[in-house]
Amino acid sequence: MTASTGIMARLTLGALLSIGIVVVCGSRMAEAFLPVLRWSLVQLNSVDRVVDLSIRAHGVISGDEQVYWLVVAPDRLVFIGDRPVFADPRGRAMVSVLVTYLFQSLIVALPFALAWPASSGTQWLVRLAALSAFLGCFTLIDLPFALWAQIWQIYVDTHAPGKFSLLLVWADFLQGGGRFLLGFIAAGMSVVISRSLFRLP
Repeated sequence: MTASTGIMARLTLGALLSIGIVVVCGSRMAEAFLPVLRWSLVQLNSVDRVVDLSIRAHGVISGDEQVYWLVVAPDRLVFIGDRPVFADPRGRAMVSVLVTYLFQSLIVALPFALAWPASSGTQWLVRLAALSAFLGCFTLIDLPFALWAQIWQIYVDTHAPGKFSLLLVWADFLQGGGRFLLGFIAAGMSVVISRSLFRLP
């Protein structure tokens, strides 16, 4: 088997494996991420109280996609620029993101991490452990920020239309394919780490 044939075989295997993980374990992974998502949102957004965070079917594309559904209530004074916005505890904001966003980086990262050759089973284990760690970290700067950005977008649209926000720029980046780029980065970093530890050329 030539090097290029081996790469293509492992790339195909990685693609099938990532799809299999999503199909078999996707629902359990999405449920398991809920407490982490709630914790992250509480740390990020100090001006709103989480009323509900759950997984539900919602009409996004075909009508019954699984989404992380977030409902928040204003909890304290917030400044939009130099404009104070007073909290009204009767208010509610509802936003959502597709559960499938949780897996987009994985779908890209696993095939490319497996495509590059390794010298031993130990190196494969190190690479996959590093990949899991990077994907976990990247997920924490993805879905929580995506939901928080939608809440912040409501504030901006209501009280300061057109206001520049790095949070909204980051959310646009994720929505515009950034999750796939993060997958490539995670795969590349895991390969570099595993090869450097084993001093491969």
